[in-house]
Amino acid sequence: MPRIVTAIALFCAAMLVASTLPAEEPKKETPKKAEKQPDEKSVRKDIAKLMKQTHRGEKSPHVRIEAELKKETPDWDQVAKEAKAFDEMGKAFKNLGIYYPYTSPKNYITHAAALSKAAGDKDKKSATEAFTALNKSCVSCHSYGGPGGILKPVK
Repeated sequence: MPRIVTAIALFCAAMLVASTLPAEEPKKETPKKAEKQPDEKSVRKDIAKLMKQTHRGEKSPHVRIEAELKKETPDWDQVAKEAKAFDEMGKAFKNLGIYYPYTSPKNYITHAAALSKAAGDKDKKSATEAFTALNKSCVSCHSYGGPGGILKPVK
């Protein structure tokens, strides 16, 4: 019996000491650094560079895809490879909305993704529809004279 009383007394003393210890403060999460928004000049420069690479010249992805889709049996590996350039343009356009809120890259991004998917599926009809819609989506920015200005025929 004395052992039980001693054990209970020690337990109570330990609890008393434990209750007086300061509680550990919860760890504070360090705030994440805010992503730095690209400046307008660099966004415009990136867009201009990608536009030229993607749309101008005989070996541009735009010209190559257009030529492949006119064939009875397109080279789907080539179409899929070239479609990646349009996906990159879509990613770049997401930054553009920061400075030009009247334009929306949504259609361009949607149709670029549809083109990539159709190329992967080797679906000529879907690829042609996506490519046509992708070309029409340019008007949403260029009709306003956006970063690239009003579209003019390339000479």
